[in-house]
Amino acid sequence: MRHDDPVDRTRVVVILPRIRDRHTWVREPVVSKIMVGAGCAGRARSVRVMNHTAVGGSDAGEERVVASQSRQDRRSWFRSPRVWLYTVAVVFALSIVAFNIIRPIVVLPRIAPSPGFALVGSDGQPVTSEDQRGFLTLYSFSYLDCDDACPQSYGDIAALRADVTGALPADTPLRFVTISLDPQRDTPERLSQAATGWAQPAGALDWQLLTGDPLRTRTTVGGGFRVYFSEPKEATAESPVRVTFDPRYVLVDHLGIMRAEYRTGALDPALLARDVNLLLEEAANSQGVVRLGYEAAHLFLCYPR
Repeated sequence: MRHDDPVDRTRVVVILPRIRDRHTWVREPVVSKIMVGAGCAGRARSVRVMNHTAVGGSDAGEERVVASQSRQDRRSWFRSPRVWLYTVAVVFALSIVAFNIIRPIVVLPRIAPSPGFALVGSDGQPVTSEDQRGFLTLYSFSYLDCDDACPQSYGDIAALRADVTGALPADTPLRFVTISLDPQRDTPERLSQAATGWAQPAGALDWQLLTGDPLRTRTTVGGGFRVYFSEPKEATAESPVRVTFDPRYVLVDHLGIMRAEYRTGALDPALLARDVNLLLEEAANSQGVVRLGYEAAHLFLCYPR
């Protein structure tokens, strides 16, 4: 056609699908390519039209292709990292809920490592924190001149020791340790004399009365055990209390980890006996596969209610 021919030409090229073999019906797209030209100007536009046609007219072939694609989609869904991440998160959440409801194992929390110290016993011999390893230790804090106005006296601690001694087996590895908050006045000699006046039941639990350097005492008690106490002052009629402090008992396990804090001066012996038995049971099951159950109890916060 001449350059000035007003009539456009349209050329249609149809690419037909192919059959791979005579036994397999293949569903392939039919591509229709329409070339639209504008005279001899040479400008053209192309439009691709995708149609799906089943060769041979077999519905069974179409179903096989769709089923194959569906299986591939399912496999890709199971292989998705996001799906596995969601699955693990759901299983973990359900495990926490189930463990807290059923509570097959109950443990005391691991609060913090107990502080290291080097003090002096009532016999004048040095006593360190390493000497307490292998024992369950109940730490308490007071001073000898603490009278009835004090929240926690040596007499209160002695009474608790006598009650707990009767509530636990004779071979329980539990010891009491009391650190003086007035180390300048509470010398080893005074501590030794005072201890003889307290009742000593048969098979009583070991009780160590400690004193020492004032700075070390403040670092150990205030910084390590986090017990507030004031600087000792002279007692007067208006203020008979030499040291103001918060009553506190701290239970430490055989590895030197603080496991319970009792913010009271009148600790219930039954409560202490229960917690001691929990620590003994955990220590007895600290080996082998059973240990995993106790670690799970710590992970899921299965603490006494």
